[in-house]
This record gives sequence, C-alpha cells and structure tokens, in this order.
Amino acid sequence: MTRGATLSVATICFDGFGDEDFVPTFELAPRLGVRDLEINAWYGRNLTPAGVDGLLGRCRHAGLRPATLQVSPFDPGPESADLAREVARWLWLFEVAHRLGVDVIKATGARRDTRGGLAAVIELLGHVVPVAEQHGLTIAVENHVGNVLEHPEDYRRIFEEVPSGAVGMCLDTGHFVASGHDPAAVAREFADRVVHIDLKDCTGPGPGRFVRFGEGVVDFDAVLAQAITPAFGGYVVVELPLVDRATVIADLQAGVRIASRHLSPQPSHEH
Repeated sequence: MTRGATLSVATICFDGFGDEDFVPTFELAPRLGVRDLEINAWYGRNLTPAGVDGLLGRCRHAGLRPATLQVSPFDPGPESADLAREVARWLWLFEVAHRLGVDVIKATGARRDTRGGLAAVIELLGHVVPVAEQHGLTIAVENHVGNVLEHPEDYRRIFEEVPSGAVGMCLDTGHFVASGHDPAAVAREFADRVVHIDLKDCTGPGPGRFVRFGEGVVDFDAVLAQAITPAFGGYVVVELPLVDRATVIADLQAGVRIASRHLSPQPSHEH
C-alpha cells in the first residue's frame, strides 16, 4: 500500500456488539466527518450478496466509503473438517472484500484455551494467504487479550512461519495494554509488519476495560510515532466500543483528534 496513513472509524463505535443492521452507524457516522468506515461484519446478514449490496448502497447514500472489513475470529479448530470449513469461509470473505472494494480483512483468534490454538491459525493462513496474494488482499491479524493472538511472541511465530507480505499486524493499542504490553514497544519491534492500527484506550492490564479516550493509560502519541513510518500505508481506526449513543460523536472526536496529530491533512467530508 502506498496511499499513506488514512483515518477511519469502525461501525462498532455506533452499533456496539449487537446486530443492529448498521442502523445507528448510518444515522450517526456522517456527523463525525470521517468518510472511511471499517465494517464489522459479524452477522450472517452482513455477508450475503444482498447484504453486501445493501451496505454499498447505504454507504453511497450516507457519503461514506467501506475502507476495511473486520470479520469473526479465526477458528479453524483441531479437526480437518474444521479447517476445511474455515478455508471455505475465507475464500468467500475474499469475494466479499472484492465486492466492497476493500483490500484489508481484519480478524483476531479464538480464546487461548480452546480449539486448535495458534498452530491451527498458522496452518489456515498457509492455505489462504496464496489466494490473498493473488487478489492483492492483506489479512490484518489483530491482537486480543486472552486469545491465541495476544503477545509479541505469537506474532514472531506467525511472521516466521508465514512470511508473506499479505499477512500483517493489526496493532490494537487497548488490547496490548490489557495483555500487559507497551504498545509503543510493540510498534517499534514490528514497524515493518504493522498494516493496521486500532485506537482504543484501556484502564490497564487485566481482562480489558476499555474507556473513553483520555480516561485510560494508553500513550497514543508514543504508539503512533513508532507505528506510522514513511512506509506505513494502512488505516488508523478509531475503535472505541460504544459507550453511550448520547455522547458518541464527542467520544469519537477525541479519538479523531489524537489520530489527526500524526496524519497528513485529508479532504474534509461534508454532507
């Protein structure tokens, strides 16, 4: 990617974790003034051909643009049938990305104590990454507290065993703090593999209590100074899980201000 760092906002910020059919997103997101949208496609209706066409039409109507696609976690499981189903799912997700016009698909892993573990994720990537390469797609592997994709050593293993440039790190600032890591140090170590950045604040190590920007301990400026190198061409995503719809625009504007300190000026988005 050579477009430079780009600001976006995730639909989770407006919809929360429930199946809202993106109604709050398309009502509220245009008010934020950020055109690029990360689509959190976690429900069946989001991934059917009709669902994808509907998303595109609603984005055009709202003056928004699909930027990246977040999908349900990697979950290949320990059995060959589980892996086959997961490979088939990812092949369709590549088609969904094509239809949406996005080139990044983001996913995290299953819980560390279940299913096939990190080895199964790596095996899955081995099957689907060549297809991603053929289609010019990037798989952004997101860290998450308590999951098989959590610690720097998990990423060292992934990048050693799957060296393809079609796989990169989605650096989630809040989840690295929750897992006991300094996200700025992670960004420094993996600067050449960070392809996506999720801005999220956190109260500190533990199960992950994510709070409004400025109410936690994340040093966003330190992280972004390390992560946004001249070669970085990915998205910086404001990704505060919904706190209160009555304050959502102000809550997200705080994240936009943080990101904007490290981004080149972008065209304003007016409606």
